[in-house]
Amino acid sequence: MSALSSLLVSRKTFGLAALDGLMVLSALVLSAAATRVGTGFSLLTVLAREWKGATVIALSVHLLAFYVFELYNLRLDFRRLPNLLRCVGAVATAAVVLAVSSYVVPRWGLGRRLFALHAVLLTVGTVVSRVALSRLIALRAPPDRALVVTGAPISSDVIDELAHNPESPFDIVGIISVGRPSMIFDPLHADTPAPVSPMAECATALQKEGARHLLVANLDQLPAQAAQELLRLKGEGIHVHELASIYQALSGRVPLHLVDDLYFLRVAAFTRDTNPVLSNLLRVFDVLVALALYALSWPLWILAYVGIKLTMPGPALYSQERVGKDEVPYTIYKFRSMRMDAEKDGPRWATQNDDRVTPFGRFLRRTRIDELPQLWNVLRGDMSLVGPRPERAVFVSQLSREVPYYSLRFQIRPGLTGWAQVNYRYGASVDDTRVKLSYDLFYIQGRSLSLFAVTLLKTVQTVLFKPGS
Repeated sequence: MSALSSLLVSRKTFGLAALDGLMVLSALVLSAAATRVGTGFSLLTVLAREWKGATVIALSVHLLAFYVFELYNLRLDFRRLPNLLRCVGAVATAAVVLAVSSYVVPRWGLGRRLFALHAVLLTVGTVVSRVALSRLIALRAPPDRALVVTGAPISSDVIDELAHNPESPFDIVGIISVGRPSMIFDPLHADTPAPVSPMAECATALQKEGARHLLVANLDQLPAQAAQELLRLKGEGIHVHELASIYQALSGRVPLHLVDDLYFLRVAAFTRDTNPVLSNLLRVFDVLVALALYALSWPLWILAYVGIKLTMPGPALYSQERVGKDEVPYTIYKFRSMRMDAEKDGPRWATQNDDRVTPFGRFLRRTRIDELPQLWNVLRGDMSLVGPRPERAVFVSQLSREVPYYSLRFQIRPGLTGWAQVNYRYGASVDDTRVKLSYDLFYIQGRSLSLFAVTLLKTVQTVLFKPGS
């Protein structure tokens, strides 16, 4: 399974979604039976004749609501009340959508009593299943023990991802050094596991730690002798994996500290316009979704305009030059959320609690309403709905010098939202840019309709549960 496919639909997520689907249908059947007692109720008649597509739509709407409310986020502990309330919110949202749909298409025959009973049954089932899930994760069997093979210190975030991600199949119990062990161990990172053994003692370390897996960092840079030893161990039944691929599948990032120029030369996606069919298809989706958002969001445009005019002097909209695809500059449009004198001392990065942002502007930023005028940029073709966030030329020049591979993000159109925005906090430094770039490059590498759609859904999650991130 590729890094992208395992990230978007892991076996655990697929199994949980299948269980939820069965639960939605079971609650629908029980609700239909209870509300049609004494009427000659026939399940086959209702499902096959009366409801037809309603059953499929009900199933789809519920699974979509469950995803948006993060009920498939295995990192959440659903034994805590705030997370448990997500179950109630997901079922209630799906019920409202279906109630409106049933009103529009009355021949489906989904009445109010059925909706109410179905919501109650499904809420109970979802709450019980998520509490049980969190309990099972806490009691899960330990993952396979593994050793890391590396010639350089391993970043702590790699160890953290392998140790704390519920999807991680490995428990890192030691490091095998290609070179001097003293150059590998970093005492500042308490999570860095010991022992640190030389490559010559790899077989002994595997036996001592009871491990059957080796995760190899920088596979292309291994000395010939080390590669031969790994090949010998693989022939004896030891499983050898590339650490960068494992990390990508868990984190949704290209690990810039584990790859080099050869990696980007090897991956076809980092050549511009390698898939014109996909690019054209995504462009069609950009235009259709942007037009739909224009039609649905007009009340928010009025709210933003009136709110800005009542709370601060100056125009409601502002424009600014940004760097787009192929590093071509273009003009971006946004609702103004900062004071008129925000850059009296020159350009500077916006921060999460920026003192230049007005109180109403902070509301616009938290709800992403300030981004709505960029729909015009999407329709013009300057931007896509999903892509790396556009940056100003003055910062692009600095970041291109300080952040390796930064220029690769200009191979696709910048986005109204992006994989980095839905997975990482608000960034306002060079170090934050490095992290966000690792997410952007993952999106470019795995760009597809599925990743495009998932990013849009995660944007809804971010607006609902992570305002301002």
